[in-house]
Amino acid sequence: MKTILLIGLSLFFISAKAQKTRYENTSYGFSMDEPVGWIWANNDDLKQNLHKLDLDNSKLLKIISDHKGSLLLMSFYKYDPMTHGGLIPAIQVNVREKKNKDFEVFKSYVIKSANSFKELHPDYEYIDEPQEIKINKVKSIYFSGKFTMKTQAGLEYRVRSKTYVIPHNDFYFQLTFTDGVVNEDNSKEFDALIKSIKIGK
Repeated sequence: MKTILLIGLSLFFISAKAQKTRYENTSYGFSMDEPVGWIWANNDDLKQNLHKLDLDNSKLLKIISDHKGSLLLMSFYKYDPMTHGGLIPAIQVNVREKKNKDFEVFKSYVIKSANSFKELHPDYEYIDEPQEIKINKVKSIYFSGKFTMKTQAGLEYRVRSKTYVIPHNDFYFQLTFTDGVVNEDNSKEFDALIKSIKIGK
């Protein structure tokens, strides 16, 4: 199984600031508070309205497959990229197919994929090495790291990325929280959002 973990966001659609206080997707069994005042960065009607569809497990897996193996459930920017020139903290939640039901085997693939981040970012280094944690009583995997990100304008920022991988049934949720190592520290807000997560229908 090839596990692909994303650090940053490559999103192009920005909608109005989030009006809801909580995101809930009953089809896949995931809910989390929305960051107050942040901007929704995905506006795909299917992803926003999955809970309204009558979908069995095979259909849910097919939707993931049709989205190249990774379905973006929700994503946020702290600032509007069209008007903000500096580092923009971001949150992204994806759901992917979990092809191995054994947690230890699944964890080994996640760790292997996490270690491959150095191929994408040569100066990537762990802040917290991959470790087992519990989120909403679900055995999960967490790690964090820091690396340098260069903008199109040539500016460089030292970026921190926190990644949480939560298995659930035949799927797993991957949450990526990105902010700054020195400036734009959003750790308290990120920690509160993690504590708000509910898994299961």
